[in-house]
Amino acid sequence: MDAGYLTDVEYTGEFFDHLAPAWLNYIAAINGYEAPSLDGGFAWCELGCGKGITGLLLAAAYPGGEFHACDFNSAHIDYAERLRKASGLENITFHAKNFAQMLDTPLPQFDYIVLHGVYSWVPVAARGEIREIIRRKLKAGGLAMVSYNAMPGWAYLQPIRRMMNAYAASLPGGDSIEKAKQAFAYADFLARNGAGYFSAVPAAAQHLRNISKQDVRYVAHEYITPYGDPFYFPEVEQDMRDAGLSFAGSMAPEDNYIELMGSPKFRKLLESAPTRSMLESHRDVIANTAFRRDLFAAQEACAQPRKVALDRLDKVAFCLVNLPERLPLKSERGAVQFNLEQQKNSVRIVHEVLAKAPASASEIHRALGGAPEQTSFLIQQLVVAKHIAPCPTVRASAGWSAFNSAMVEAGIREKLPRIPLAALQTGSASYSEVVQAAVIESVARFRDSGEAARSVLRRMREQGHPVNRHTSAGEARPATDAEVVEYVTAAWRGLNDAANPDAKLLRMLGVLN
Repeated sequence: MDAGYLTDVEYTGEFFDHLAPAWLNYIAAINGYEAPSLDGGFAWCELGCGKGITGLLLAAAYPGGEFHACDFNSAHIDYAERLRKASGLENITFHAKNFAQMLDTPLPQFDYIVLHGVYSWVPVAARGEIREIIRRKLKAGGLAMVSYNAMPGWAYLQPIRRMMNAYAASLPGGDSIEKAKQAFAYADFLARNGAGYFSAVPAAAQHLRNISKQDVRYVAHEYITPYGDPFYFPEVEQDMRDAGLSFAGSMAPEDNYIELMGSPKFRKLLESAPTRSMLESHRDVIANTAFRRDLFAAQEACAQPRKVALDRLDKVAFCLVNLPERLPLKSERGAVQFNLEQQKNSVRIVHEVLAKAPASASEIHRALGGAPEQTSFLIQQLVVAKHIAPCPTVRASAGWSAFNSAMVEAGIREKLPRIPLAALQTGSASYSEVVQAAVIESVARFRDSGEAARSVLRRMREQGHPVNRHTSAGEARPATDAEVVEYVTAAWRGLNDAANPDAKLLRMLGVLN
């Protein structure tokens, strides 16, 4: 443990697309702020990078960018460096340093500084160092993304964290994973047996059921570290203002529109907010926000435009996130509901354009015709509906990458259930079960299904990666060699069929060419 933070437990290796430059630019644009250009070189830095997966994948997807990432857990940086070398990436540098040390490290001025899952989980002094890094190292006009546990949503969760933290601290020994397991079992026992707190706050018991499905490493880092402070939005906004920044929007696209912030009965309250800060505070109470991902800009504060000019969206390109036939025109479930049926002809035109390749807002407008403001509004609707997403304007060559090969090897070696693969057309990740990812790699490497099947089987068996066969009753059992070969052969053939939907999607995303 360093400064009260766990170092004996490596964090999970995930990709976070809200740290991508294209997403940062898009959110800035719809909120009225200027965005750095992605056409030339830019510099990006992640503070507290964990195992470096996000930085590595972005370095592969944005070959013109210069990437830096730091973490004081040397095991994280060692892991990231192994992946970097295996990926052959030369445009990312990892720093095994804490924030104070980063202040004294020769670094470029950054267009982007991002930190995910850090600000709430470090002591006050470290938060001050983060702000000083941003103040010194973020370019004028640059963008910073900060995520944190938020109030009031964490009000009923804090007692859970406190009781697990206290119980873990009372246990002998230093194994944080074992302590996390025992601390969770303790809280779960209290909830299942009707302890007064859980009886009075049923949502807390439901939260325990939810985190029971999480990786135990996440539980350790979230619940048994001494730091885990939730913040009200104005507190973090003031911190960032002290570092010279203005609030530039929420990284959840839907959270930037009053129409989507709550039911119609709250509309007048939201519209009457005298400041953006008050608007965000209203929204957090209405939504009971427990986690925020906020964008800030080293720019003068500006009012969010009521209409976003089309040309402001041209600092990014746009891509489909799935095959057109898999994208619904209507959704009445979940937090974001939408109905695009009256615009289905325009939506289908956008789908057709982007199914060929990512395109700029101007290129989408040329295909649609009509008024530019209508195109801008439709693009924003499609981003909220998760039909399309912002992506790099200059992309790496589509196809299987050395980064993906490194991820497959790590996934097999570490017996991971799933891994992120670089989708080079979209600048994002496509998650895949490890066995399926090995099959995708075999499509890029082998022209014969038998050779592909033998290669995947050998790798799985040599590393002892579990390959299970699910019965009709839903039970899992170890697959035989013959069953693995049968599965890989069929999957390989399917992905070599141009009409196969999974093959079409992987090629559209740029995982395969």
